[in-house]
Amino acid sequence: MSIKKSVTAKGVYKVTFSFPATASEGKKSVKLLGDFNNWDSAKAHELKLGKNEYSSTIELNPGTYEFRYLIDNMIWENDFHADNYVPSPFAGINNSVLHLPSVAAKSAPAKTAKPAAKKPAVAKTAAKPAAPKAAAKPAAPKAAAPKAAAKPAAPKAAAKPAAPKAAAKPAAAKPAAPKAIKTDKK
Repeated sequence: MSIKKSVTAKGVYKVTFSFPATASEGKKSVKLLGDFNNWDSAKAHELKLGKNEYSSTIELNPGTYEFRYLIDNMIWENDFHADNYVPSPFAGINNSVLHLPSVAAKSAPAKTAKPAAKKPAVAKTAAKPAAPKAAAKPAAPKAAAPKAAAKPAAPKAAAKPAAPKAAAKPAAAKPAAPKAIKTDKK
């Protein structure tokens, strides 16, 4: 017989009750009854047979519970690893006691990484309005732009005036060459 207790993140206990198979040789069932199921055999937790023992795991809130094992609906047994024993309402019979102390529920860690990742995205959208300011000054030479001033190649970019490009466009449109006129020679 043994009792294993563990606490979940919600502050609830998972308790595994075990009853040795050798102690119930020839028996067909082992049930767990107690305060947690109002001693009702219809609501009893049926322990399942493993290699060497019957066992069942249940969740319980912190508190103190009385319990016993019921074998084949006839024989009552206590757990030798119980936290304590108390007299039952029946003369000369004790119940096993399970004590589960209150434990503060573990709080989930704050997730601050995701909101921090969203803040740079907001900063990028705030930086976008700066780009139209540079586009709003098309007449300004490229040398006046902050990028061109930072580069040593800026004077070369400034040496190319915009006017020759405009002049080159009309020059590209050449008048059509005169067509040869065929004349009839006889």
